[in-house]
Amino acid sequence: MADPSLVSMVKQLRLKRAGVIFDVCGSCGNKCCFQMTMMGSQDLRRLVKEMLLDADLELQVRAGLRERSDELEADLRALEQTAAELQAGGAEKEHAAAMATLRTGIEQWREFLDYVRSDFPLDYDQMLRLLYFSAIRSNTLNAVLALPAGPPTLVRHALGKASFRLASPRRFAPPACLFYLSTVGCVAGEGKPAKCANFFCTGDPNVLGRLREELGFDDFVLSYFRVTDIEGLIAQIQLEWEMGPEFVEPKIVLGADDEEIHRIESVLGEMGGGLRVKRRDEGALRSAAEVESELANLHAPNGLIEIYEAVDGNVLYELALALDQVRLRDQHPSYVLFTRQLHAVPAPHPMWDDSMMAQPLGGLGLYVLDVARPEA
Repeated sequence: MADPSLVSMVKQLRLKRAGVIFDVCGSCGNKCCFQMTMMGSQDLRRLVKEMLLDADLELQVRAGLRERSDELEADLRALEQTAAELQAGGAEKEHAAAMATLRTGIEQWREFLDYVRSDFPLDYDQMLRLLYFSAIRSNTLNAVLALPAGPPTLVRHALGKASFRLASPRRFAPPACLFYLSTVGCVAGEGKPAKCANFFCTGDPNVLGRLREELGFDDFVLSYFRVTDIEGLIAQIQLEWEMGPEFVEPKIVLGADDEEIHRIESVLGEMGGGLRVKRRDEGALRSAAEVESELANLHAPNGLIEIYEAVDGNVLYELALALDQVRLRDQHPSYVLFTRQLHAVPAPHPMWDDSMMAQPLGGLGLYVLDVARPEA
């Protein structure tokens, strides 16, 4: 049964975590969102699913891509002006191959810009094309670098208008992620890439260091739970199976009662295959290696539900480490862990120290159940 006080606490901790990230991220001068697009094919599946569940997110992503297209157009104009100036200066004679590659890159850039500005469907197959832009940009700028006058000419035409800048005499700085806007930040919301959700921070000031100071371990773990209700959870499970087994993601659900667990059992049971339900006590908790070994052999449409009376943040850390390895192998086990309670730890997980550069909870499907909202 939903615990209103727990739900309220989770909402407050999520806001607190978001506030710390807003205040600290980028203060080091090397914001990760300006290190190209971290979105991979697995991350894209999650984003597409989140958009299908949240119409507002779909509108946000669409608007964000259109705004980014204005920046891509400014970059294209700088590239066209650079190519024209280099050709007028005779670069074609001595560097014909590099100029041909530059013209090809400009044409691919133009086609990509037209695509981003079109009303293409925001589904998985169509959005895969967005992941090709990193290669288009890299190939185009490598052609510019192959031309002796290329880099300074492009930087001059980009000044104040486009994004190109040199990180060193022979290397351009990476661009912002396609899903990042300087005005509002990441437009992917809950569908952001796992690497971004988990952080990888070596900066000073350090995001994870500040989160350790502001939240502490137990509150940090709680801050990664998303508030939903049983209907929302069922809708997500059903959508994943409708989209295909590669969209199925493991889930950890806090606060479900017997009736709600039974409803999830029924839904998963209807998917076909074999469904195992295991009730475990705290003494049965396993290491990341043990969890990984068991889930690695769990293939759709077979599923596994585990029910605990209580777990703690250390258990979730171990579970997250295991599921991250499973995810990297592009495996998608139908696995749900239910726990009635999340209790405090006697000592934080060994990863929770002052030298940590990443944490594993951002890519984990953590949900706390709220009271179901009445239908309109």
